[in-house]
Amino acid sequence: MRLGFNLIRCRVSTPVGSDLLIVGNGETIVAAGFVPRLRSRSRKASDALLAEAAAQVGAYFACKLKRFNLPLAFAGTAFQNAVWQAVAKLEFGEFVSYADVARAVGKPLAHRGVAAAMASTPIDLFVPAHRVLGADGRVKGAGPQSVRSRLVEFELAHSNQARTPRFAVSLRRSGRDRR
Repeated sequence: MRLGFNLIRCRVSTPVGSDLLIVGNGETIVAAGFVPRLRSRSRKASDALLAEAAAQVGAYFACKLKRFNLPLAFAGTAFQNAVWQAVAKLEFGEFVSYADVARAVGKPLAHRGVAAAMASTPIDLFVPAHRVLGADGRVKGAGPQSVRSRLVEFELAHSNQARTPRFAVSLRRSGRDRR
């Protein structure tokens, strides 16, 4: 993974009240985060990867994309990277609990560690932390007006899910079975 100093960024307007700032190095997305909306219009991405990322964000908010398909550079611990990789496989409207993710990465008792990893993901939206909820089906660690809550509401309003998220059972571990 090349983080380097040749980072390129692009800002994408979203309907959740914040812009998404995407940072890439020409080969992978290295960071993405929601930032306050600017009055000026978003500029076109000057990099092919960021242009593709911006197009996929647009398709996501148009409800035409189930899962992002971009090269992501994870720079966390081995556990965080495993969690982020597992969560990045979730599709639009597919919600899981922290315990589901812990089991999927082979650490069935590490639901608090999953919560910590989700709180610190450096690649918002592309690693959809908003799809990981508490065991009671509610967003944890974020207020009702947070971007996470607004993303959950957006997906619930535009998916076949009932108003209360139902947990997915399709989150599978990759690699050998560690039970």
